[in-house]
Amino acid sequence: MKKLSNQLCTLVLGLLLSSGVALADGHGAQPPMGFNMLVEVPSPLGFEETLERIEANAKELGWKVPGKWKVDFQRNMMKVTDTDIGPNQVLKMCEPFAAAKLLVKDEYKQLAAMMPCTIAVYVKSDQKTYIAMMNLEVMGQMYGGDVKTMADELAPQMAEMLKFD
Repeated sequence: MKKLSNQLCTLVLGLLLSSGVALADGHGAQPPMGFNMLVEVPSPLGFEETLERIEANAKELGWKVPGKWKVDFQRNMMKVTDTDIGPNQVLKMCEPFAAAKLLVKDEYKQLAAMMPCTIAVYVKSDQKTYIAMMNLEVMGQMYGGDVKTMADELAPQMAEMLKFD
């Protein structure tokens, strides 16, 4: 249990470091070299086309992308804070068989906090569309064992979802 708690702390710290979140000293942290918990890639398509293509690619690979798992951050932020963050939408998706293999085991039930997989699509100030998602390879390396096996299986599928040709 202590090992999993340490791994979760490492994961949370990694997420904070990789996102450059300001720490208690007020300075943005930089991730250790080669450690990127999040991956960001530019899309050659526009915002709406990127969303459509990722969802179609995911479904083609057997992933589930229920409509209720789509979150329009731009609309929600406007409604709650009256701040326009620009086009920003999240697709949550799941490869249910891979998730089930892990979640039946007590030592992996906590991973439900990171499921389903989340892919963010947004437009930056350069007016280009970008995609961000968790780096499954890093997660697999951090946890090892069954999580690494799952990450090794799913990371190539997630990369396939980002094919736009």
